[in-house]
Amino acid sequence: MKSSIPALLKQHAFIVFVALAVLISWLPWYTTGTGFLVWGASIAGVITIALTSGKDGLRDLVQRALRWRVGLGWWLIALFFTGLLVLPAILLNMALGGGRPSFAFFRQEWPMIPVYFLITLLGGPLGEEFGWRGFALPNLQRKWGPVVASIIIGIVWGLWHLPLFFQPESFHAQMGLQFLPLYVVAEIVLATFITWVYNKTGGSLLVGGIILHNADNFWGVTLFTNATYTTAFQGGANPQLDMQLYIISTVVSGLAALILAWVTKWRLGLPEDKAKNTGI
Repeated sequence: MKSSIPALLKQHAFIVFVALAVLISWLPWYTTGTGFLVWGASIAGVITIALTSGKDGLRDLVQRALRWRVGLGWWLIALFFTGLLVLPAILLNMALGGGRPSFAFFRQEWPMIPVYFLITLLGGPLGEEFGWRGFALPNLQRKWGPVVASIIIGIVWGLWHLPLFFQPESFHAQMGLQFLPLYVVAEIVLATFITWVYNKTGGSLLVGGIILHNADNFWGVTLFTNATYTTAFQGGANPQLDMQLYIISTVVSGLAALILAWVTKWRLGLPEDKAKNTGI
């Protein structure tokens, strides 16, 4: 019986990970009605790796998290790629009668950008990426390939945020529960971009996961809202989300993700020898 437990865990490792991520992250929500532990995904990822791969798996996780020598170009892509994709969405939004972003953060408190980036890094992607890209991506794309893996992660990732749609101060609540399906689509798109950069950087959890994820959060706040450092962290007025721009940006980014998948022959940067092993 004891020998069958590790085999069962390995066979259903992703289900175990998702269950742990939800149980840990949603704990405040289903016990008090509010709250969300963003670190639940990373904690779940580390636990699942420890249970299924032991010390070797944890050692590999740390190595991927510290892999920073990937070339300046990939650092720039991780930092600016999703922000640049918003530019055509802004032009299209204005053409359809919408306003341009306020760029309030850049105009009013640009010296605080590095501080903001660091704070959101500690409170966001570090709490998630040891799960989504640390555990889930390498395991899922080994079995299903990078495109299907990105879709699966994007769906789970989006639905994992569900409690935030019931927190009045969150952007998710501004969006409204009726837009949860659109939000899930946006997470699938982002997961696709992350998979590409992760694979092209040799599995760098740092650049392909943590930095790109945090950069996308940064561009979302600074381009889709009128937020500044003060309003984000010091109790100012709740930043307002430009929902029309968000919708248009999701469509534009979705088209870019489809083109990227097609151009890379649906491998999203996964080396061809590994792609063949997944049946692609």
